[in-house]
Amino acid sequence: MGAGNSAPKPLATSFGEEAPGRRGPSLGSVLLEGPEANRYRLLLVTPLRIQLFDGHDAKPVELEESVAAAVRSHSPLTSFASSASGASEASGSGRMAIGCQDGAVLVFNLEVGTVRGPLHNFQIEEDGPARDASSADLSRSVTALHLHEGLLFAGSCGRCTCWALADSELQREFHLPGSEEQPATASSLVVVPQESVRQLWVGLDNGLLVVFDVETGMLVRSFSCCGPEMVSALAFCEKTSAVFALSAHKRVSIWDSKSFACLQKYPAELMTCGADLSAMGAFDVPKLSLSLLVLAGVDGSLCLRRITRRTDSKLNCILLWYRGDAGGELGCPVTALNFHEGTETVLLGDAGCRVQLQNIREHVTSAAELMQPSLVKRTEGSEESLGGLVSATQGTTEPSPSHSDGPPLPPPADSPPEVSPASAGAPEEGKAEEPPQDPSDEKPQTRDGYPGETTNSAAFPVFNG
Repeated sequence: MGAGNSAPKPLATSFGEEAPGRRGPSLGSVLLEGPEANRYRLLLVTPLRIQLFDGHDAKPVELEESVAAAVRSHSPLTSFASSASGASEASGSGRMAIGCQDGAVLVFNLEVGTVRGPLHNFQIEEDGPARDASSADLSRSVTALHLHEGLLFAGSCGRCTCWALADSELQREFHLPGSEEQPATASSLVVVPQESVRQLWVGLDNGLLVVFDVETGMLVRSFSCCGPEMVSALAFCEKTSAVFALSAHKRVSIWDSKSFACLQKYPAELMTCGADLSAMGAFDVPKLSLSLLVLAGVDGSLCLRRITRRTDSKLNCILLWYRGDAGGELGCPVTALNFHEGTETVLLGDAGCRVQLQNIREHVTSAAELMQPSLVKRTEGSEESLGGLVSATQGTTEPSPSHSDGPPLPPPADSPPEVSPASAGAPEEGKAEEPPQDPSDEKPQTRDGYPGETTNSAAFPVFNG
């Protein structure tokens, strides 16, 4: 009997469909290894509760009372972060942080198949003079969270805070640029490791990007992203040293994390085959020797792009796969996404408190095979070859730039903005754009971080940054 149960069982593809009283969007989800071999469970966080499901039949699993009680005491929940990506949770080292409207930050342990805690209950205190209860609650609301190597970063109105999970000590506060009349609020966070320092990149609700030194707390850079609209998502690709910023669901800008130069910016519909963006993430997939930019649309669509640095340091974002109804319900915005490395699965949480699982291995592998140098000649100019990438989906790929009858790839939205100086010093100016190249004439590109491999992507839509 034990041997029979050890065989892998297919994962369910939809969770939360039968949950009564759904309210609010999905804040985040995590796929955990279950208590039995080759079994998984899915954890879903929504504004009013945390839910646990069997990963194979999607049936609810009861949570510990301490977890449910903590959520009831501090709901509504406002933000989510997790350190589990498919490798760490098996060793019991996974963590989950939940931000609350009352200023509390709850940290839970992600153990095999369950959630325990809270291990920590941090509190963001209100700055300035006392105000009425309703405004105080909103000003203390935790609007963004990020976990990085034992540190927890929390964003709120006017500042970001850093705690060490090992000893629960407050490490540092990062005060956001803004006035007392119009304080800035952190809307997205990401830590960017450099050679000798770590930087905290913060997207603000006023359209600014600010960068802090994690060790000193000093403001390193401050610059406009793509206008005055909120920076709703930040994603860092370590293999290419690029930071991706999503502004107001309308534009994606790409930044060099070392020089702070804006490499390029594009309208959302160009990145996602027509839809505005609602969620974005960047993930390294060592098994496939790929770095992926995952983009989810307000219409429930999903787009996968392979991120590479060319030999001339330009950045390529190559379309691998697109599906129009990956979110499960056509037209329902995807509000949160995650990637599970072990199963090579994208988790898509939507505005209806549901989660859809999308295994990407087959689609990404097919696209990667077509990009091998030995197969490029077969794919150039072939609509049939490109169409095969999405034959199992209801979506369509972008037009191939090698197809003589198809329209050329549109240019970027406009020129990158110049980086503006901050109090800590003047940054370098953004590099000027070069004229767009014919993808068929571009230089061979290397898979940065994966030595010994080259690709030729002439048959695929390419954005040159």
